[in-house]
Amino acid sequence: DSNVHRILLEKSINKNSQVALQFSFKSTCEAFTMLESTPVDIIFLDIEMPMMNGFELLKKLRPKSQIIITSQNPTHALEAYDFNVSDYLLKPIQKNRFDSALKKTIEKIKSSAIELPENKLIIKHDSKQVELNMNAILYVQALGDYVKVVTVERNYIVLSTLSSFQKKLKQHQFLRIHKSYIVNLRMVERYNHQYIEIKDKKLPISRTKNLELDQLLNNLD
Repeated sequence: DSNVHRILLEKSINKNSQVALQFSFKSTCEAFTMLESTPVDIIFLDIEMPMMNGFELLKKLRPKSQIIITSQNPTHALEAYDFNVSDYLLKPIQKNRFDSALKKTIEKIKSSAIELPENKLIIKHDSKQVELNMNAILYVQALGDYVKVVTVERNYIVLSTLSSFQKKLKQHQFLRIHKSYIVNLRMVERYNHQYIEIKDKKLPISRTKNLELDQLLNNLD
């Protein structure tokens, strides 16, 4: 929201050989329009912005980018980490803090780019990265802005829509049976055209999914 701070931040980014500045915006509305169709690795984001604040942008955009918050207000820090941000920089930004935040963020990007075995999935739970065996997932349930991933051993709460999480799963093993549920077909114990049962939990089935469910369950390896 400050031309001066934005220009100083641009200069700091341009001085670092590991990153290249792609865009700079004076409003979150401008940023949303561009970032919705053009992915980037890192977003430096102010919170107190006109029209739409930084948190509202994150909720609307749900970026896969790493987020570094820049703010004059330290009271936003707790809420910021609910969005799994990489770091929180207080303005005016000190050079050593900027360098440290950027180094940590780049390391996170590199580590997430490591190819995982086909049955592994990285999720963020309690601000930590967790490696999950997809074969152990029983089902995934929509919880507003989050999803609950239910496994054989425990549950995980992840900031994601059900549709976004579905894209991370192997299509032939998982099926969205309802607007609120994705199930691991290999964990289905019983089913009819109203619900399926997994570990004594009954989950509802949408009528439009009955035929697809029959076909997939009959063709599992």
